[in-house]
Amino acid sequence: MNLRRIMITKKYADHNVLDSPYAREMREIINSNEYERAGVAIAVDMEQMDAHYHKTFDQIFFVLDGDLKFEFYDPQNGNTWTVESSLNDLVIVKEGIHHKVLRASEHNRLLVVSIPQYDPDDENPSDKI
Repeated sequence: MNLRRIMITKKYADHNVLDSPYAREMREIINSNEYERAGVAIAVDMEQMDAHYHKTFDQIFFVLDGDLKFEFYDPQNGNTWTVESSLNDLVIVKEGIHHKVLRASEHNRLLVVSIPQYDPDDENPSDKI
């Protein structure tokens, strides 16, 4: 078996800036050309957003700064719930779970990990929450 190890080091200035309807700034730290198993970004100043879900990937949100309130809907059992999150809290959103930000502090930063890679074509609107 041929195993190849790669170490990626990137400076802040090297992060790709992505368009996002949900954050004032979204910086892609790792993309599929660099690491195909996951996407990593930092969302800066996320705002209230419309509910949506993803069919092909999970998202992990780690709060670096600020406070947010999320709402979720699980189509498998019909349950709806909210989660308040703040500094150092971790929120995992599995594929298929409808989610939105109900409230966010004016200044916030989240580390966003998508597994597998984030796909902008997999933003499906939800009318459930």
